[in-house]
Amino acid sequence: MRKLKLVLMGLLCLALAGCGNSSMVEDIAEENTEVQGSEDDTEDESEVDVDISEEDIEEEEGDHDDTSSEEGIDVDLTAMSSTMVYSEVYNMVTVPDDYIGKTVKMCGLFSVYEDEQSGKIYYACVIQDATQCCAQGIEFVLEGDYSYPEDYPEIGAEITVTGMFETYEEDGYLYCELVNANMQ
Repeated sequence: MRKLKLVLMGLLCLALAGCGNSSMVEDIAEENTEVQGSEDDTEDESEVDVDISEEDIEEEEGDHDDTSSEEGIDVDLTAMSSTMVYSEVYNMVTVPDDYIGKTVKMCGLFSVYEDEQSGKIYYACVIQDATQCCAQGIEFVLEGDYSYPEDYPEIGAEITVTGMFETYEEDGYLYCELVNANMQ
């Protein structure tokens, strides 16, 4: 049992160190060592009873409605910490069906990609995690008639985009985008 705990603690430390702040890993390792030391003092290995209500589970499994802060905005990423924003965008990309039709507001860096074969230009709002080692972006299509580069900011400029979350398929791949978007 003790070896299993040490192995799990080591894996947790590796997972946390892969993309972030090593002081957090040291703090967790220290806490686990303290807890493990106190467990070794007791001879009784009893199970911990956790009381979780169905309401708590439903709230946790909700359809992300708790992320809004402005009227008319279903998912307001501008009101979250950088870690939460990155996590929420990751969720949008990996589980897009939970977000389809929702109005999303996000702040990030302006990015452009031009497909050389088709000539199509894609615009995106890119956010980074708290340590700025990982990035995730959402494509957007502005409402109205705009032309690049005249009507767009410089690449890397900070922007705020609000639009309706949708998905589309292109060349056999599923992509996410904010349609009818406004950019500030």
